[in-house]
Amino acid sequence: MSTTSTRRLQTVLATAVLAVAAAACGGKGKLTPPPPPLRPEAKPVEKPVTNVEPADCPPTDPNDLEPAKTFDQRSIPESEKLANMSVGMLQQAQTAGIGRPAREQLITDAVTGFIHALLADPYNVNATYNLAAAYARIDRKQCAINLLERLIQMRDHESRKEAVEKKLDRLLGRNKQSLDPDFNDMRGDARFRELITKMCEGSADPACVFGNH
Repeated sequence: MSTTSTRRLQTVLATAVLAVAAAACGGKGKLTPPPPPLRPEAKPVEKPVTNVEPADCPPTDPNDLEPAKTFDQRSIPESEKLANMSVGMLQQAQTAGIGRPAREQLITDAVTGFIHALLADPYNVNATYNLAAAYARIDRKQCAINLLERLIQMRDHESRKEAVEKKLDRLLGRNKQSLDPDFNDMRGDARFRELITKMCEGSADPACVFGNH
């Protein structure tokens, strides 16, 4: 058989096979798609986004403190500027009529600002006290307590004693001041009550521990 005849026969057979296949599929001439695999690949499961930030701070270890910074290592003007800006944010968060998302964002930004202020100058009394107040407002009580303990430590330094006492007057409601409302939710906490007792040591005010109001 010649080569031409062979090719012609192959073409005829191929056409016949396709015709049979088309008839078996209903005569539509469409190829049946392959079946799905027996073990289809599992769809990736999206992991829920979780907040990895701890709910509160661990207690401060007095034996694990960073060495004191020298005057040249501190950036006092920058620290005070950041602290004052953050205080303004906390005050703005207390504005009547402000929405909850905006209020929470202002407090978050204020906390960040106070942290940066303390990185610039760890001995900034204004930043230390107000960061404690901000933490108290968002129910991070141990964080607030750690900073108040730090404030009491700074009271022993003559250069900061006056500034610390003014903040404690606000916290304790001394000298005819109202109690700082930022700490209202902490006043029943045993750790906070113990700190107040330390703050009132040597005070001649009989209402120091419980406040004047």
